Amino acid sequence: MMRQLLLVIVAIIIFTFSCCTDSDERINSIKLRELVLQAIAGDYDANLSLNGLISTKHVGINDYNQFTINEFTLNNKNYFYVILEYTDPTLNLFAIYDADLNFYLLDKSLNGNLSAEWSTSGSRLFVFLQERFLTKDVVSLDRFSIYEIFPESALLIYRSLSRLVIDKNISEQTVEGITEGYILTKLNGISDKTLDNQQDTFYFNIESRNYLSKSNYFNKYVKKEIRQFNWVIIKPEIPADMLEDAIIINRPGYQIALGSDWEEIPFFNESKLLLSSLSGTKFLNTSLNSSFLIFEIPAGKGAENYSPQPFGESTTGEYQMRSTEIYESDNNHYQIFEHICGERKFMLLFECSKDTYLSNKRLLDQIISSFRIEC
Repeated sequence: MMRQLLLVIVAIIIFTFSCCTDSDERINSIKLRELVLQAIAGDYDANLSLNGLISTKHVGINDYNQFTINEFTLNNKNYFYVILEYTDPTLNLFAIYDADLNFYLLDKSLNGNLSAEWSTSGSRLFVFLQERFLTKDVVSLDRFSIYEIFPESALLIYRSLSRLVIDKNISEQTVEGITEGYILTKLNGISDKTLDNQQDTFYFNIESRNYLSKSNYFNKYVKKEIRQFNWVIIKPEIPADMLEDAIIINRPGYQIALGSDWEEIPFFNESKLLLSSLSGTKFLNTSLNSSFLIFEIPAGKGAENYSPQPFGESTTGEYQMRSTEIYESDNNHYQIFEHICGERKFMLLFECSKDTYLSNKRLLDQIISSFRIEC
């Protein structure tokens, strides 16, 4: 009897300790904020626990405009989004985690002033995020993004311009409804009366896993208005290339965000720029004289088996990245990136003419940052 009683007591102690351990390992908004601040201060372990959220160019940079962490609970599971907004928009970060510090998403392509909120539709959970920035000094633009949270990941499922202000005239595109098959928007305040109060439908694309419109009425309208707007630019904050429609392209094993003016060339074999030939996919933009080549690295090989240039230090954690320095050959700039997660390895080869590199560097850097592989 005494033996059974001791066994029951031991079991209770083990169970209680186990519960306390799990609770201690879970995070809340305060703990998550502390980790981010520690990572910004250069704490390696803190950044490792955040899946490498903070890059080397963020370390020591504390003059952010906004540092927001917001929590939401759905079906007894807690989620957090993190916003870091800087004066330099290339440093802006948006990330999603859960209470176990599982990493769901990182977006480094956001500009201007950022605001976000949680939203639900039935059992679906979203984050609505809005960017507000300037172009041509006095033209105010908003861009609206929708991220959907899934059991183990999150995706950018919708992105479009949502507001234009010129000389106090306000034009808007608002999301009226979201279903599994489509997102419905409505335009108002449009000077073109054929478009005012017009509805647009963004249909879900199974291949790219986001919502796309064939018409894109508002984006086309905004581009036309800005092209026709006469102004002597003194301090442009957002270059014109930022207005291009970003499309999240999902292919087996990876995703990348590109504009509609990029041509996809599958089964492309590259031998001249690599030590050994590889077959992959090439995305080409003739107007920018630029291309991105994406290769899955064969098992047992590494990027150094193919790159003519040495790689720098790799990031740490489950998802690892490393890159070469930018190097030149003939009239082109080149850079190679290796992405590793689990047993999957991909290589991204960037090529751009010297003439167009500097004037389009920001756009090209955002495309590079958007590339991510599946784990």
